[in-house]
Amino acid sequence: MVRRALIVLCLGFMTVILASCGQTYELQSITIAPDTGYNLEGLAKSGQLTVTAHYSNSKTEDITAKSTYQVGASTDPRAPLGAVTVNNSGLVQNSANIGVCTWYAEPNSASATNTSFGYFINPYTVTVTFSGHTAQTQISVDSVADCYDGTTYVPQAGYPGTGTDGY
Repeated sequence: MVRRALIVLCLGFMTVILASCGQTYELQSITIAPDTGYNLEGLAKSGQLTVTAHYSNSKTEDITAKSTYQVGASTDPRAPLGAVTVNNSGLVQNSANIGVCTWYAEPNSASATNTSFGYFINPYTVTVTFSGHTAQTQISVDSVADCYDGTTYVPQAGYPGTGTDGY
């Protein structure tokens, strides 16, 4: 009788342990780091994206190699589709053969005497997908001469400071 009670107790204990081991948690979201994307300066430059899954039990998992990546077109004509790629391990790279510029300058007003310009980007958008969840980041590129990189502006012809802008 004692033996039977001990067996039942052990089986009950094993059932509780095994029941807690197989719990599954729901995927809540995915995030990309860096979330601000990259500015790739120069030909054949690269950067690393890291994709993280966030589950309902507050656990996280690096899913960079398990995710799929799609690079969308920039609206800038100096940034052709295909000039930026993302491989299966999240490595972002701009082409060594295609000069790209996603930065541009615009006058702050239509005045002919205006010497104030704003600098903007038309980046590539990278969409990352994992298990039905998506996240996006942006990639800017300045791999051509006279492309503003967000820090130092080398004026293009027709822009302030070139001597050909009429100001």
